[in-house]
Amino acid sequence: MDQDPVAKSLALFAARCADPATAIYGRLFALHPEAEALFLMDPGGHVRGQMLAIAFEALLDGGDRLVGLVGIERMNHVNIGVPPALFDGFLGLLRDVVRSVLGTDWTPTMAQAWKARLRILGSDT
Repeated sequence: MDQDPVAKSLALFAARCADPATAIYGRLFALHPEAEALFLMDPGGHVRGQMLAIAFEALLDGGDRLVGLVGIERMNHVNIGVPPALFDGFLGLLRDVVRSVLGTDWTPTMAQAWKARLRILGSDT
């Protein structure tokens, strides 16, 4: 059986990116500077790390089991002032960072798998 293309892309990303959190949150803050203020109480990056771990788990799970968790987290984030569009765009941003790091190793199969996975998770950007 072939490896899940999303899992394969994340494995390649992890092998090539020494610090995924810095790459992903660097892109987030570059695109949405206002988002950095939401992490003032996270100087050590622990919350960012937990958020990233949950995002990776949801993506690797195939989305099915964790759809409810993502929905709950969306409500939690909106309740603390995160704009819904910012929350909804995070997984797409993660995909874009992975695609950028993979460069020519990013395949059409990966692109299709990511699109389907993001749709399942309610973030089909």
